[in-house]
Order: sequence, then C-alpha cells, then structure tokens
Amino acid sequence: MNSQAFRELVNTRKDSTTILAALGAALDAKETGTPLHPAIQARIAEVLDALEIDGMTEGVNAADCGRTLAEIRFGMLLDAKLLLSSTRSLSWTHTETEILQAGGEVSAGFAPALTQTIVPQLEGLSRRLGSPEGSFFDVGAGAAGLSIAMARLWPSLNVVGIDPWAPSLALARENVRTAGLIGRIQLRQQAVEDILDADAFDLAWLPSAFIPENVIPAACEHVYRALRPGGWLLFAMANPGSDPVSASLVRLRTVLWGGCLMDPDQVGTLLKGTGFVDVRTLAMPLVPSWRLLPPAGRRTSEQRNQENCCGQGRRIVPRL
Repeated sequence: MNSQAFRELVNTRKDSTTILAALGAALDAKETGTPLHPAIQARIAEVLDALEIDGMTEGVNAADCGRTLAEIRFGMLLDAKLLLSSTRSLSWTHTETEILQAGGEVSAGFAPALTQTIVPQLEGLSRRLGSPEGSFFDVGAGAAGLSIAMARLWPSLNVVGIDPWAPSLALARENVRTAGLIGRIQLRQQAVEDILDADAFDLAWLPSAFIPENVIPAACEHVYRALRPGGWLLFAMANPGSDPVSASLVRLRTVLWGGCLMDPDQVGTLLKGTGFVDVRTLAMPLVPSWRLLPPAGRRTSEQRNQENCCGQGRRIVPRL
C-alpha cells in the first residue's frame, strides 16, 4: 500500500468516530432534554442528513436511546486510550467516572434480555428468581448497573455484587443508594477466586471479558460452590461472529479489558469438568449492539454434588 492509499484509508475510517460522536450528542440531547448549541445542532443535523439517518432517533424509545448512548460513550472513551502509550493497559485500571458509569449503563441493558429471553430457557429459574428467597450473584459488578436493573425487574430478588476494583465499587455504592436499593443489593470488594459463599445463589453472572483466562477455572469452581443446588451459571462472553473485522475488534477489546475470549466448546468442557450439568450455549439478542454468547450450566442436586466431590473421585477441572 502506497502513502496515498494509506491516507485515503485513514481518512475514510476516521470519519466513523466523528459520526458516532455526532449521533451520541443527538442521543444525549434527547435523553437529557438539554438542547445542543444551535450551531452544533445545525452541523450535526447536516451530518445525519447526509447519512440519511436524520430523524432516525425520533421513533426510538428512551430506554434504547440511553443504552445506545452508553455504549457509544463506553467504546469511544476506552478506545481513545489506545492512542497513548501511557494509557494502554492489559488490565482494567480505569478510574474515570464517565467510563465506569457508561460501563454500568451498558451492563444494565443486559437485564431485560436475561429476563425475557434467557431465564425462561433455564429450568426452574423464573420461579427461583421470583420467590422471596431468590438471589442473584453479579460477578464483576462494576458500577452496579446489572445488579440494579435485575433488582428492579425482579421485585423480591436479593443481589450480591462483587468487584475487586475500588473505584468501580465506590460508584456502585452511590448508584445503589440513589436507586433506593441498599436493603436488597450487597456490594463487596472481592475477586471471584476469593469468594467463600456456599449454597447462596440461584443465578450467577460471570463476565469472561473482564476475567483473566488463568483465573477462569478457579472462578468456575468457586461459583459452583456458591450456587444453590439446581442454581444456574451464565458464563457471559462476547460473540465474535463471522465477520473478520468485527471478530478481531472483539478480541482486541477483550485483551484491553484484561479478560479472555474462549471457544464455546472449551467453556462447555470446563463447566462439565467442574461439575455443572445441563450445559448448553445460549444466544442473547442484540443489546443494543452487543451480541453475547453465554454458555450456561446448572449445579447438580446436593446429593449428586456430594458424590462428585467426595465419592467416585474429585471433580477435575481441565487446564486452559
């Protein structure tokens, strides 16, 4: 590729970031009710009109506008850190409130899909989550977006959220207080491999995009023990899809967030080796532009669990 072709490629691609920023500004104005400066409004309208998407947001409900705006913010603010060596990292080290809050708002968008699409596919889970004793375990709770959204969708559900990152938890505690859910959501600064809970939860959410691959086996072991007999684990991971560019971007983001992207068959083998049964891979709908591919597994009954742990040999977790 010669210099001219290279420059043309860059010029074509760089416009996409400004387009997303313009769309995000339009969504922000709609969500907050704060009008844009007339000069900015005119130019943004011109951009959206040139793309033939002017007025597209008019028919979008407020919830979808908010989720899409959060995802644009989350992606662009994190992607900008790739531009400087001082801000590139292979782990989650972000302290900016805007990034942490946007991440929480993105995760909150998963709750309706979980409730409407995933939970009904998992035997007994709707009844468990809807009971007064129902309990949800939010691993990597971040700013508590998913915890709060699940508590609102399931009015009697109790939630425990853990995260080792103190800046996220500080924001999470404030969000839970503002939501009026202090009595139903417990937050702990803790890594998943350090949890000691046993027989405590009906559903656990394990986001592999933020968990190092060498920690995953221990995480599955500890979550298995933390689930009540018959409880379910959702091993949440991004679906790279078949498009090479999209797949490569999913892998890049996962590396930057300190997590891992595993093959569903590999996850299935791990979950079965840990003791989970009824292991299957589920597909979540677009939320709003994330497509998750969560393998799920169920903890055995207490009797079978004791046989696995103490009877015919111990459960064996495959090395990854």
